[in-house]
Amino acid sequence: MDTADPASIEAAARTVLVEHPDLDVLIAMAGIMRAEDWTDPAGSRATAEATVTTNLLGPIRLIAAFMEHLLAQPSATIMTVSSGLAFVPLRPTPTYNATKAAIHMLSESLRLQLAGTSVEVLELIPPAVRTDLMPGLATRESAMPLEDFVDEVMSLLEERPEATEIRVRRVELLRGAEARGDYPGVVAALNGSDLPAPA
Repeated sequence: MDTADPASIEAAARTVLVEHPDLDVLIAMAGIMRAEDWTDPAGSRATAEATVTTNLLGPIRLIAAFMEHLLAQPSATIMTVSSGLAFVPLRPTPTYNATKAAIHMLSESLRLQLAGTSVEVLELIPPAVRTDLMPGLATRESAMPLEDFVDEVMSLLEERPEATEIRVRRVELLRGAEARGDYPGVVAALNGSDLPAPA
């Protein structure tokens, strides 16, 4: 489906629910990550709007399309995917950072609203992972190998069924920066290079 297109999401949801009427898990993940330069707002606006449409409206529309069905299940899970950059900003990607912060707060808020229903809300918070999300990231040494990320996430899901946030060890530096009181230092360290370090 095209998560930037509401009609595509609705059509896909109809098809999935016909073919899989016992569906009880939704992973609401959509993401693009593009550099922006707000010293040139005219050049950054289109990128920012596309990022909001995909990264924020995409998951919101996915959740809305499946919510009624999930609420009717005896037990169901919605997993959102935010980012370590929801908690510490990367200079080249302000709108990406903002959309992932919004996904974090959406997850927190949905969890409150759905308390007492059959639907639990989990938030997966990745660090930089070797994918094609941005040019050069798939080969970047400082990014976590994708296989290692998947293995650790699956282990956490099995070992900590009560967790509401799924956080691999590599993301803890970003996730806990404000609580530890070292937020300014973590921001400075993350942004010490001109190379993007997406999550």
